[in-house]
Amino acid sequence: MPRWTVGAAIFLLISATAGAAQDRATDVRVSFIFNGERVEIARGSGAADVSPVTFVKSSGTCGGPCVSPMQAGAGVATLGELEVLGFLETDVAGHVGLMVDARAPEDRAKGFIPGTVSLPHLTLDPSNSFHHDILQALGAREFDGVYNFADARTLLVYDDGPSSMDAVQLITHLLTVGYPPEMIRYYRGGMQVWSALGFSIERGRS
Repeated sequence: MPRWTVGAAIFLLISATAGAAQDRATDVRVSFIFNGERVEIARGSGAADVSPVTFVKSSGTCGGPCVSPMQAGAGVATLGELEVLGFLETDVAGHVGLMVDARAPEDRAKGFIPGTVSLPHLTLDPSNSFHHDILQALGAREFDGVYNFADARTLLVYDDGPSSMDAVQLITHLLTVGYPPEMIRYYRGGMQVWSALGFSIERGRS
């Protein structure tokens, strides 16, 4: 077969594969029950009027413009959007996991991912006298100052996105008290990438 013909065939194969993958990504939608209510997430539904710029931080936990790392901690997996949707549809719906928003309430009020709960990173700061209660609410058990996380939930942590360090701070607090890294996930894209891709965004309730 002539070289150009082989090249053309490969190009057509790659184009067809990429096109099929793009079609699947465009049609992605999940539906699950969270807190007794049906949650629907899809692209192009409820996010068109929320600009990614809404979620860009100019200052915050790092004292100035932030760029978050790809890895939030040793052993903590970083997820993309399809994995986030899978986590919501399986772990959250199955009551074995929680997707938590590490931002402050005023930042969450701008918009959040449906099916997630608020857990500001400052609430797990060691200086917060209630951080023991919060860890127990996540399923941790404490005895003589030592935590057992055997019954704790797997957590997927997010924030505004690559220009925020809130999620990294929360994950750091969790790892410091011994939360197993294999039970923590990190969505680095956060609200910036989520909104840029046109996924559903909820506002009003937290």
